Amino acid sequence: MSSSGVIAPSGVEQVIGPEELFFSTTDRRGVIRSGNSVFVRVSGFSLAELTGSPHNIVRHPDMPAGVFRLIWSRLLAGRPAGAYVRNLTKDGGHYWVFATITPSGDGFLSVRMAPRARLFETVKRVYADVLEAERDAARREGTNRREVASAGLERLERNLGELGFGSYDDFLTEALTTEVAARGQSAFTRYARPGATGPIGEVLAGAEKLKAALADLVQQLEGHRRFGDRLMHAATQVLVVARRLDHTVAAARTASATVAQSVPVLHNVARAMADPTRTAVTALERLEPRLAALRSDVMDLRFRIALASVHTDMVAAFAAEVVDGHAPHTSLEEVPLLCDVMRESTLEMSARAQQVHRALREVASEVAAAGEGLEEFRRFLGQWRLLVLRHGAEDALSAHLASIDDYSAASWDGIAMLNALAGEFGASAMPFDFAALEDQVAAIRAKAVIPD
Repeated sequence: MSSSGVIAPSGVEQVIGPEELFFSTTDRRGVIRSGNSVFVRVSGFSLAELTGSPHNIVRHPDMPAGVFRLIWSRLLAGRPAGAYVRNLTKDGGHYWVFATITPSGDGFLSVRMAPRARLFETVKRVYADVLEAERDAARREGTNRREVASAGLERLERNLGELGFGSYDDFLTEALTTEVAARGQSAFTRYARPGATGPIGEVLAGAEKLKAALADLVQQLEGHRRFGDRLMHAATQVLVVARRLDHTVAAARTASATVAQSVPVLHNVARAMADPTRTAVTALERLEPRLAALRSDVMDLRFRIALASVHTDMVAAFAAEVVDGHAPHTSLEEVPLLCDVMRESTLEMSARAQQVHRALREVASEVAAAGEGLEEFRRFLGQWRLLVLRHGAEDALSAHLASIDDYSAASWDGIAMLNALAGEFGASAMPFDFAALEDQVAAIRAKAVIPD
């Protein structure tokens, strides 16, 4: 620490074990209320020094301000947040974590883990670029801290976009789910204490059951995600073909108008068959926002399930520390807080799951409407083709006949593919059982409450 009281970074990195989890709670201003033994050991500060201090007591000067700007905007909107964070130790060293922060009562609850996913190395390069943008902004005369953070946030979002993430939500879900996967089941098994009895043993057993239930949900949701991606890809392809068909039919209708005097019925049928193609295109166009909403809900579910998995690990870690004698029994007082956060998240998961199934029903409805439009078009097309032959209008309409046939066949095949996908999902989809999840969380909470 320098003579001014400001910690000078030494560049020395602290090693964090794969099973170790940091825990802390703060008020809404970010003032620390509690922390666990890992936070104390790695940061180098005593619990007394941490408690009552702002959480930025461990903020590293090389962390971009734009990242914290994003975190706070999410938290103050009542949404959980997360980010890779480089923190400073009391002796000037540093350590990296992937931090999750969740609104909890009148404050926030944070669980942090050592980064393990391959995405982490990319993020470090992104942060270096964002930090440079912030320093450039800070050098401009009259720039305040808020404007510096805004410059960093803008550069961060641009970098994430270049990496293929449509939004920070997309990045956050990918980061958390891959970090949870990188930790693997082996990290959780390190908290197992087969000899534990009484309430502590029941908390550990409950956490193990909850972890298994969450793993099942991950597998189930992965099926939903793959299905949604396939459906989006198929719908995009079909829409391109249907739009071409729509344009070709419109051209044929215009061409039919040139022979309207001699063959009025041909023009009338051509005009009529343009309507169902437009119906099909409109239905397919409505699929796009519905599929986008479906993807967003699935992404949110993936994030919340992964976050619940991290919180479950933290519950088990607290209980294991008590069993090992590394923490007092009173440290279990944090478990009800974790359970309350998980319960709120479970309720949100349930609401999102209902939206997913509602969106899928709406998708099936739009696919059916598109199919009905194309079926009606095929009936008109059959009449129109016969009339073209009967009235010898092939030469006048030859430029349109082949393309209409080709696009009609392709769009019809596409609708059949979409219907098959919808049927495949309907046959394999199972409802999410969030009520059982909530019951399991409640049972853990009850066992962790310390009697007065």
